[in-house]
Amino acid sequence: MSDPKGIITEPETGASMRLAWFWPWLGGTFMFGLFSVMFNVFWSMIVASNVQLLLRREGVSDTAVIVMMILYAWIIGLIFAAYGVWSARTSSLRKLPLMLTGLLSLLSGLSLWIVGLQGSGGQPAEVWGSSWQLFSIYHAWAEPVLEVLEPYTQHGEIWFLLTALLPIAGMVVGVGVDRYPAVAGKNGKVDRRWQWVVAAMSAALVIVLTIALMLPQRPLIAERDFPVVDGATAAIPFAQDMLHELTGMSKARAAHELRFNTTHQAYVNLIDKKADLILVAGPSDGELQLAKSQGVKMKLTPIGRDAFIFLVHFDNPVHNLSSKQIRRIYEGSIHNWSEVGGKDQPIVAYQREENSGSQTYMQKKVMADHEMAEPPRERTIGIMGGMINAVADYNKDHNALGYSFYYFANVMHKRQEVKFLSIDGVVPNKEHIRSQQYPFTAQLFVVTREGEKSSPSVQRLLQWLQSEDGKRIIEQGGFIPVNP
Repeated sequence: MSDPKGIITEPETGASMRLAWFWPWLGGTFMFGLFSVMFNVFWSMIVASNVQLLLRREGVSDTAVIVMMILYAWIIGLIFAAYGVWSARTSSLRKLPLMLTGLLSLLSGLSLWIVGLQGSGGQPAEVWGSSWQLFSIYHAWAEPVLEVLEPYTQHGEIWFLLTALLPIAGMVVGVGVDRYPAVAGKNGKVDRRWQWVVAAMSAALVIVLTIALMLPQRPLIAERDFPVVDGATAAIPFAQDMLHELTGMSKARAAHELRFNTTHQAYVNLIDKKADLILVAGPSDGELQLAKSQGVKMKLTPIGRDAFIFLVHFDNPVHNLSSKQIRRIYEGSIHNWSEVGGKDQPIVAYQREENSGSQTYMQKKVMADHEMAEPPRERTIGIMGGMINAVADYNKDHNALGYSFYYFANVMHKRQEVKFLSIDGVVPNKEHIRSQQYPFTAQLFVVTREGEKSSPSVQRLLQWLQSEDGKRIIEQGGFIPVNP
């Protein structure tokens, strides 16, 4: 007769063997999480801010910036790989369970990334918004580099994801390398190939960086002589490219150094002689009056074209409005979308604040001799991006109407929830802006003070704007050159 204890204890023994890996794995997971948190805190406080300053240092070219960021990522990867090697040498776990000690951290990072992506509407323009704050804390070591990287890519959310994967990948590689057979061949010779690869890659990056930093630069205008430039929000990308091209500074530094006010404040700064030139749409009556009162005559030189567009929520069935319908809506004669082929819903027509570039264009060019209705305070938007967000985020009825400039709404602050209306049957796009078929084609002016002797750097900048290189950068910055 068999022993009953054997029948009872055998499955218990098997279960305990199957779970023997769990507690060491849980301990390894805790250790990796603790190491990641401590590293993030230390690195972001002591190292990352200094790296950011280095990337924006004068004399650092675009090539040097890119190499620095690759080297930075390489160092982070090596640190986590070193942690993986240490784990492999101190843990009793097999290779696969040990590699999976980073799984919980990876899942946490991916979850925060998805939350950020959903909160920002999946739009590059919102990649630095409040929706990403938790994820930014999770990978604080990478935030300064990601901010520097912003001018080089329109898909910041993808780089956010890659920074979440980098520490885990480094740890996994470290575990794999240490568990790789250390002895090769019958003679017992130790295989050091992976160490040579690491050393060679590190040396190559340092050499390339040294060469990039030593390359001579011959800018058209020295940084110290560059004019004081101000302008409209929509002109910021073009102005950054202009600063980069003319001075030779990196795009990362140009994005950091160049700061624009709103259109109205830019005009005020030019009139008060706080700016040498401004990049804006045409002046409002108030701005012309201000210039006249201070004895300043402004010279407006058109350099590029853009489109003044109208936008609605993507779910709004209306795709086209006539110029007359637009005017009637904003003067208060049309109140319901059913009057223009839409649903039986009131039209929520947003406006910009007085003296903003888009409000001035709306009053002068679109409304012409028609008076705009006074909007409720909650329908007056202070910043350009706010108008687009208001239309995209308005309540479930999706009955809002707004306006903006084409490049700003299509690239700088793009939202998938909005669509651009065709006007008089013409769709706003680059082809129709270039041919001026689109009825509301706006102009970008470079505005200076007339009758005042310009500095040599201002004269060189104005000449450059009329050159082929200048026209190329104007188009690269989102506008259509006036004389292509």
